[in-house]
Amino acid sequence: MSQPGAAEYRPPAGQRDRLRAVHSDPLEDIGLPSKGDDGLLDFQAQEEYYGRIFQRYEEFHLRAGSACGDALAETMGSLSLHGPTLNDLTLTKRSGIISSPETRLYPGSSNNPRERSIILMAMRKLREAVVASARKDLFAVRAYIYIIRATILEKHMESYHPALLHVLYRIHPVTALSDSEYSEFVGYYILDLACRQDNLSAAYEASIRFHYMDVKVSAVLKALVHGDWCAFWSIKDLMTTYQQGLLEWAEEGVRKRALDCLGKSYLTVEKEYLERVVRRSWEELVQGNSTQWHLNGNIITIRNMKRQ
Repeated sequence: MSQPGAAEYRPPAGQRDRLRAVHSDPLEDIGLPSKGDDGLLDFQAQEEYYGRIFQRYEEFHLRAGSACGDALAETMGSLSLHGPTLNDLTLTKRSGIISSPETRLYPGSSNNPRERSIILMAMRKLREAVVASARKDLFAVRAYIYIIRATILEKHMESYHPALLHVLYRIHPVTALSDSEYSEFVGYYILDLACRQDNLSAAYEASIRFHYMDVKVSAVLKALVHGDWCAFWSIKDLMTTYQQGLLEWAEEGVRKRALDCLGKSYLTVEKEYLERVVRRSWEELVQGNSTQWHLNGNIITIRNMKRQ
């Protein structure tokens, strides 16, 4: 029994640390296969890890309030909400993917950059594990489909670009995508070349190499070649959420082209017209230093006539 006024016993700092509850994050506990961690080389471990990624990504956007309606979200097609246990799903050889309940991805950013970083790193770990284990089965198809679509929406080209190449050149020759999926991902590759990499010649070359024909994608390439911002915005409105995500890489260039053309062609324009042309509000243009023009009422002065 301690004496009155005696100091309370406290164990040494190291012992206190051992007594504390250890926080464990299943997405972070496993390291990168490229760094020597073999925790994901087992197929079952990959499937369970994919299920955790799926759940965390869905919860991540729900917490951020970025769930959206049909107009802003694309269905994930054939990916299970409850994880990738192959025994619980029906393998559909015709489609080349796993048939399961429809789910959705939610585009938009979150105010939790650390959680986003953890999820994106987890996707990289899974991709490396699939490659390191030489896995090219239906699970590999499904996992890569999910990762590509998710990271396109996150505008994380470090993830979706290598994943696209692996699907098209490594997985598809062994476990074929369905015709619609193959067209979808070839289209993403071509749009990435044209919009993010600004390499229109490579985009046209890829179209020929993959025997790819799509009216909307071809129209995007044509609009970029001719600097036709009106056609670009019109086509963008007709495309899927994922395609729109790739087109966003080209938007600043299209916007600059439109501003340059207006600056050379007009003395004044109406505010509403300018905002339609560049798909930005006047306030956003001013804040982003995209223009030095002046607003007076509803009229924007581009330049003043020189007096003789």
